[in-house]
Amino acid sequence: MKRFLITALALAFVLAYGSTVYALPAPVEKFKGGLKDVLISPLEIKDHTFSEVKASTIKPLGLVGGLIKGSGFMIKKAVSGAVDVATFPLK
Repeated sequence: MKRFLITALALAFVLAYGSTVYALPAPVEKFKGGLKDVLISPLEIKDHTFSEVKASTIKPLGLVGGLIKGSGFMIKKAVSGAVDVATFPLK
């Protein structure tokens, strides 16, 4: 039983990491871009908050609006990046 489990694990490892899909540049770029989007998505809150406060005449209202708008853009970017990471081998 132990030999079977080791063989199955080795076979799964070879099939998962030996695929030619991973050697293509497009899936790798899709994975890197998706990972980057997930990691920098919290910065959307800061960017939109600063721009809303700067454009607003009533600063506290601009702050609240920027936080809400930035949160929405953060969620959108994080979900988009997560989908790219999950589906990087696909076109």
